[in-house]
Amino acid sequence: MRRRLLRLSVTLLTLALMTQVASARPFEKPGSVEVALQLGGLFFLDHGAVPFDAAGPAFPEELSDTFAYTLSGTYNITRMFGVELALQLSPAEVNRLSIFSAHVDFVVHPLTHDWFVPFFGIGPSFSTLLPQDSDFASDADPGLNVMAGLKLFPWDDIGFRVDVRYLARFATASDSPDGRSEVMGHDLLASFGLLVNFGGEGEVKPLLLDTDGDGFLDTVDACPTVPGVESAKGCPDKDGDTVADASDVCPDDAGLPKYEGCPDKDDDTIVDKDDRCPNEPGTPEFKGCPDGDDDKIADIDDRCPKIPGEPAYQGCPPPPPEEVVKKFSGTIKGITFDLDSDVIRDTSFAVLDEAVKVMVEYKQLRVLIEGHTSSEGTREHNLDLSARRAASVKAYLVAHGVADDRLETEGFGPDRPVASNDTEEGREQNRRIEFKILRQ
Repeated sequence: MRRRLLRLSVTLLTLALMTQVASARPFEKPGSVEVALQLGGLFFLDHGAVPFDAAGPAFPEELSDTFAYTLSGTYNITRMFGVELALQLSPAEVNRLSIFSAHVDFVVHPLTHDWFVPFFGIGPSFSTLLPQDSDFASDADPGLNVMAGLKLFPWDDIGFRVDVRYLARFATASDSPDGRSEVMGHDLLASFGLLVNFGGEGEVKPLLLDTDGDGFLDTVDACPTVPGVESAKGCPDKDGDTVADASDVCPDDAGLPKYEGCPDKDDDTIVDKDDRCPNEPGTPEFKGCPDGDDDKIADIDDRCPKIPGEPAYQGCPPPPPEEVVKKFSGTIKGITFDLDSDVIRDTSFAVLDEAVKVMVEYKQLRVLIEGHTSSEGTREHNLDLSARRAASVKAYLVAHGVADDRLETEGFGPDRPVASNDTEEGREQNRRIEFKILRQ
């Protein structure tokens, strides 16, 4: 009988595995209730451990393996934990005794696969032996049961259950009239059957929408109600700089994410909208403008951007004293040339050296060097001669340390006389070099 029941259990388990559909979903839902009806075999590991009532009539000396029906209900507290009540009945066909057991178990689902769920349980039991006729005694004993099993789900709420339950029945009766003593029973129940799941918190499948119709589903669209582009994660980006317009401080000008979407053309870390000099690298101290002469005045505000100066003079050094200005403005006496030549005479060097000293000390000065002649000779010749003489003076100053760009030259020939050309004295006055200060 035991072998037949074992073969039946193995056959039913194999059938359950063969009918499993891998695409089914796990069923454990918090708050759900499972109801299972199973058929199995009840195996007595100790056939002589017969429950009895010592005050009652005779009872069998041993029990034979038989079959059993099990009806169980499980309440899933969470996806992992549940509580189960199982009612087990073995009819009287084999032992002329009906055996009824009730089991209350704490159930654990250690994992939830997409098509099978193993489980374990433990809890108290209560078994009652009910005689078929008055020849046998009846008895009721408490016990403890441990079970392990597998739930298989071809469908969402309907599946199969296979389990094995070990039952320990505690002896409660005293010795019987024939001298035997009741001992602890050890039973094994293997069952297979159908289960149905009711209620619980099911998994709600999100409705996949694209509200704004931009090709990005709302679940991944950072702006689900406004059409956007991929580079901005579904948000609008007018300037195409990958920074969504809602977060872009400069939405109409392509910029960098690190500057909140604003451009920085000169790459000085100061965005163009805050940069007074957006095309020249500068410093935050001067709002993005450079300070070439390091005088703490931005070049854009500095009248002398290449010469360190003072704020009182708009970035230029203090002007030279008035006597110096007067001395080197107008006709510079003492600068003479060889006759009809642009060669400077040696006697002129002292005056020119003093001019160099002033120009080096006051770097903000810019000077126009004018050449003038008398009216002797043709005008064209005198214009050329005056221009060459002015150029010779400039060359001397540059050679001695004055920057070229601070000096300009022009020859006026005989066109601007300061005296009459009718006398030698007047012609001597007209042959001259004049300095005009252009800017301080």
